[in-house]
Amino acid sequence: MKIHILNCGYINIHKDLLYNGGNMAGDMRKAVMAPASARVTLPVYAYLIEHPAGLFLVDTGWSRSISPEGVYDLASANKELPRHLAAMYRPYVLKGQTVDEQLAAMGISPADLSAVLITHLDPDHVSGLRSVRQAKRVIIPEDEAYWSVRTKYRIRQPRDLWDIEEKERVFYRGHLLGPMHKAFDVIGDGSIMMVNIPGHTDGMAGVLVRSGGKFVLLASDAAISARSWEKMEPPGYAADHKLQYKTLRWIAEMAKHPGCAGIFCSHNPDIQLDRMTVTI
Repeated sequence: MKIHILNCGYINIHKDLLYNGGNMAGDMRKAVMAPASARVTLPVYAYLIEHPAGLFLVDTGWSRSISPEGVYDLASANKELPRHLAAMYRPYVLKGQTVDEQLAAMGISPADLSAVLITHLDPDHVSGLRSVRQAKRVIIPEDEAYWSVRTKYRIRQPRDLWDIEEKERVFYRGHLLGPMHKAFDVIGDGSIMMVNIPGHTDGMAGVLVRSGGKFVLLASDAAISARSWEKMEPPGYAADHKLQYKTLRWIAEMAKHPGCAGIFCSHNPDIQLDRMTVTI
């Protein structure tokens, strides 16, 4: 089984959002107003899982319309996002780097995808969703979709980016996996599990990919890098600090497991790459 790590754009955000564990409202205000000197550029990763049962895409990165010329374009970003989010993220995606462009370069059409798995509904994870909506399934955790219309999420998760007719809203079920003991078995054999790892958002999923005795955990925004769980320094812009720490403790346990072949975060500044493949 192979997992392709795809760099699908960049965000340029306040450096305090990496490891300070700040709250959603305070961090958003700080991030919107941050000068260039206080910002860092982070990659935005999506993942393509080559599985015996098919091709599974995890998250989608930025769309081409948010960055038509492959550079940060405030006017275009403002058309795609509310102004406060465009100012906070300062998003861009290089030419050839959107998820549909990368899939095409690999000879894959969206219709070839068995499923698109969305970890949570922040724009840097769903901006490219419409470009792959022809996938056989588009799966969003019900816990995430349910909360998206509530006030604290409405300001950070524009509904028009993810609310497509093709979506399938799935419920987590009781399971031994995860800090909350809740997970969704994507194909029914335990090899691809969407595991509830809340804190950054209430309904966020990590994706656990298992083959034999090995596994890879795609940890989304539960952490920025290994520093997050090794030093218990959660990312900022969080919905619930207590749940962040609970999730990080679980990730730390998973990292020590002898079967762990890697834990990958969506914005790890220590991994700056265009594409990387992990085999398990």
